[in-house]
Amino acid sequence: MTVQLIGILTLLIGIASLFRPAPFTVNVFFCSTLLGASAALVLDSLGGTNISPSHLLLGFLLFRLLSDERVANNALQGVSFGRPGFWLLLTVIFSIISAFFMPRLFAGQTLTFPVRAESNQSVPLAPAMSNITQSIYFIGNFACFITLYGYASTLSGRKVLGGAAIACATLNLIFGALDLLTYFTNTTELFSFIRNANYALLSDTEVAGFKRIVGSFTEASSFGSATLGYFAFTGRLWLLGIRPQLTAPLAFLSLMAMLFATSTTAYVGLGAFLALSYLQVLLSALRRPITMQMSLFLIVGPIVMALGTVAIALNENASAYAQNLIDTMVLNKLSTASGIERSAWNEQALQNFFDTFGFGVGNGSVRASSFPVGVLASLGIFGALIFSLFFLTFLLSRGRGDRSDALDDGYRQAAKAVCVAWLITATISGALIDLGLAFYTFAALTCAEPRAFSSRNYKQVREMQLARSSG
Repeated sequence: MTVQLIGILTLLIGIASLFRPAPFTVNVFFCSTLLGASAALVLDSLGGTNISPSHLLLGFLLFRLLSDERVANNALQGVSFGRPGFWLLLTVIFSIISAFFMPRLFAGQTLTFPVRAESNQSVPLAPAMSNITQSIYFIGNFACFITLYGYASTLSGRKVLGGAAIACATLNLIFGALDLLTYFTNTTELFSFIRNANYALLSDTEVAGFKRIVGSFTEASSFGSATLGYFAFTGRLWLLGIRPQLTAPLAFLSLMAMLFATSTTAYVGLGAFLALSYLQVLLSALRRPITMQMSLFLIVGPIVMALGTVAIALNENASAYAQNLIDTMVLNKLSTASGIERSAWNEQALQNFFDTFGFGVGNGSVRASSFPVGVLASLGIFGALIFSLFFLTFLLSRGRGDRSDALDDGYRQAAKAVCVAWLITATISGALIDLGLAFYTFAALTCAEPRAFSSRNYKQVREMQLARSSG
């Protein structure tokens, strides 16, 4: 095992968090999910597997939060039948079973594009180290979700998570600005201590004259996808009229950062998300009064887009540049080497599904280029079904928070918007079934329900009731 400099700093922060209030631990953990290109530890015995700062801090987060009896009790309630945590737990258990048995049961009977490979050639299905690592990541996702579900079952916990999300949106923009600054000043080595993971890093590329912004991630696609999520969060808060002096500039800057990242995934995801958001606000306007910001979005949004399109069309240079950018990043993407490669991943993943008679090849056995395709290929019909129940239960959940508290309700709605945005980008280009710790953090904020009493309070109330009845 190799401990990196960022790993030492993470360990020191993690130890310090044990002696700090819970909000400090939550904020530090949440912000660490931005470090997508970082490796705190490298496990040489597991094929050079990276342990990211967020996964290292997850251990401290679990210890710190679950030591609170109320949080632990609420987390246990979160896995009761029918709740999102129940379906996610079933999915994790099934994925572990599939990761062990399926590569052995169907060994050599189908070809797969492995999760970790030095070449892009398909190989016969066989057990691999990625079956273990992907299972561990999925267990970590569940632990993150259910622990923060317990923490967010209090109003104060939900507000801490919401505030931490705003901090993440701000920090993400700072990383993006620093990425540009170090690139144009030839000081990119200053970022090397947080770009130390043994992944393929594409941090110094340009497209159509733009420096592709990667921020603290491995490539522009990852940065664009993450930024779309934080744009969804801050944009939704602005539409709801929540702290508009802060959320409006954060949403606008996130939008600009996304556009300059020149990521196909982000561009397509942004278009789909804005269309869904416009439809949602329009339906809301038909049912009840809406905020001034929503009215502006409905009226001014299409006008701004139309004027911008006309202005570009009337300017020959701008029109040629925009056409080149659209052709390069969207229209001709599938004909590029990357597009052909990703199409082959999806095609082979679907073939894996049929070759295994719908049982799947096991979590960690296959790499796809679309989250739903990856789920079907990895977990099969049954695994995809119970995983879908998790998404349906938390996305359709309205929660039972304090509806009179605009901030609390706003955080819940904004968190749901993030999950929708990230599911869109994962559907476009997600390679694995692992959606990441940040996704499950927002999912917990979306569906966590308040509990009236902790176990200790319940006992106290029960004793009082018995005393009154005996009296």
